[in-house]
Amino acid sequence: MDNTKWLLENAGYPIKYSLTRDPSYIGPMLENEEARAWLGRLTDRALCGNLSNIHGSHDYRYENIAGKCFILGLDANVPPLDIAMRFFIRFLEGHIHAPCEDKLTFGKIYQYRDYETLMACYLPLLGYAREPSVAYVAHKRANILYEFTRQKRYDIYRGDLSYPGANKAWKPYIVDPELYKDGNIALPSIHDMILLAGMYPHFGPDMKHKVETIVQWLFGEGYASINDSLYYYAPDDPRYKSKSVNAKIRLFDFEKADPSPGELKSLLFQFFIFSHFETAKNARWFSAGLNFLDRYQTDAGRYSFPKEMIAEQKDCCVYSGGHMNVGENKKAKAYGEILSTYWMERIHQNAR
Repeated sequence: MDNTKWLLENAGYPIKYSLTRDPSYIGPMLENEEARAWLGRLTDRALCGNLSNIHGSHDYRYENIAGKCFILGLDANVPPLDIAMRFFIRFLEGHIHAPCEDKLTFGKIYQYRDYETLMACYLPLLGYAREPSVAYVAHKRANILYEFTRQKRYDIYRGDLSYPGANKAWKPYIVDPELYKDGNIALPSIHDMILLAGMYPHFGPDMKHKVETIVQWLFGEGYASINDSLYYYAPDDPRYKSKSVNAKIRLFDFEKADPSPGELKSLLFQFFIFSHFETAKNARWFSAGLNFLDRYQTDAGRYSFPKEMIAEQKDCCVYSGGHMNVGENKKAKAYGEILSTYWMERIHQNAR
């Protein structure tokens, strides 16, 4: 049976709209309890002019709200979403033209990370890829990451340097300050990959080549040697000398072992994001991952994943797989099958 057809017959309006972008589904989708709640969070922030709490796992954080709105199918063609999102796009437009301090502080690093990369990362997936400020941030991040990853370099630490005032236990794992000396981190983060996944269809051949080079670096043999936690050093910061700003993207090796329950949670969303890139789709990792996911295919050709893979829980990052529900009734008998089949259908659409 055609899984898309089955989903359109059995799923709620957020999934129906996500699969078809049929404007006749927008009204009913906005009546969905989950969609209404998360859109309300975004609207409240816009009305209050709230630009705090950008990154983090709490449900009141901007990155989770924007990411969950994407998962629920909301996009630029949904008027209430567009009205609220204009506040953040106007801020982004002003921010990219504002001068930044000269000294390297964590405040400067977060200015670029939070108010550019995180502010923009879900916007292309939400339908704002052609906004000049969003395109600017996407091109900027792709160019910065490309200039580093094209070197095929994995020796990213400088443990030989003196880091006065830094946490001594972190010294061997402090990232080379040359890779963020202007405040822009040159190492790919999961937020970068979300941003580039949404922008990929809108890039020309040159930019797509740069993105694929970034993905090649992530799938390179040397990537395994990088520590899961990444630490940074800002000598001019009056409060902190060293901090863990972001983490390594952990690509699970399906050929070595089965994921643990904890690893299962982020698997599906991560696989969906990387299914946008040709290098990832052509990697053994992708085919091994599909084989793993196909273990959960039913006799009817649909899917039924473990509950960890389609989790919906309070205060968990979207990119960690903590908000995988797409507006479905959790008490419904077909809840797990609908969600599982929907996410595999999105992955298969990208793979095709």
